[in-house]
Amino acid sequence: MKAAYTIGADEASIMMPMHLVVSPDGQILGAGPVMQRLLGEAKCLHDVLAADHQFLDIGPDSDAMSELRRGRRATFHVHGQKDLVLRGHGVELSDGAMLVDFGFGMSLPQAIKLLSLTESDFSPSSNVIELLFTYEASQAILCEISRANEALEKERREAERMSATDALTGLLNRRGFESEFRKFLPAGNGHELAVAALDLDLFKDVNDRFGHAAGDDVLIAVADALRSGVRRGDIVARAGGDEFLLLFSLYDSVRDLVRILDRIIERIEEPIALENGIAKLSASVGVSTFVIAAEQDLATAIALADAALYQAKSAGGGRVVVAGQQ
Repeated sequence: MKAAYTIGADEASIMMPMHLVVSPDGQILGAGPVMQRLLGEAKCLHDVLAADHQFLDIGPDSDAMSELRRGRRATFHVHGQKDLVLRGHGVELSDGAMLVDFGFGMSLPQAIKLLSLTESDFSPSSNVIELLFTYEASQAILCEISRANEALEKERREAERMSATDALTGLLNRRGFESEFRKFLPAGNGHELAVAALDLDLFKDVNDRFGHAAGDDVLIAVADALRSGVRRGDIVARAGGDEFLLLFSLYDSVRDLVRILDRIIERIEEPIALENGIAKLSASVGVSTFVIAAEQDLATAIALADAALYQAKSAGGGRVVVAGQQ
């Protein structure tokens, strides 16, 4: 058996100081004390409030009251007070009128100022609802900030990656190469590394014969040969033009390094098919070994490797020369 409960206007005003009772045609039949101060002498809901369609998933010609009848929350703005927004949800009464309970939500500070509201103007339940809404709104704002920060961090990482990457070949550029080298510095003194400087032989002939676009295709093919020719943990970069740098952190001996670099030269010497012909070229390599003591050791090692590289070119190219072992 269901019991029927009814409350009078006085009880409704205490429990819901911001309620309205509205007839089907929009006439105000009753209001809580806070809403009475807001409505003034208005007799019709539409004289004071208008549906805020930017907050509703309804068309511009839809009636917000019909949305309330469907059990949906509707948002209204107060005429002449653009910053004052009311949120309301309601129930339909037996005579067809609507009982709507409103809240100020995020516009509560403006309402307090406009209507000189005090704590006594709100029932405990209204305060709880406002606090819950404020909490939900703050969580939504924090979520949006978090998403924005994640997007900014993703863009920062991508910009950092691009700044360390050669746009043509996808290899590291000189900056990226030096950044990877710095990761070995914490290992301290005694960690031996080797750096190799590689320069293509006959690359100018390829550019002169087939054009610079074909030259770019050759550089991409060489980058692929370098990637497939090194071992896991070895670092490869394009220093500029047709010059490349390689950093080796693990190797058994200098002879072992020379064998790896000889195999890379063999890969580079394989004919490269172009749209307008076949490109054939080789490479000269200079190698320098060094023990980590400070960051400037890399620049010294590269200079020594460059000197060995030019000795390899002077000897006819297509070979590896180790600094100090000529």
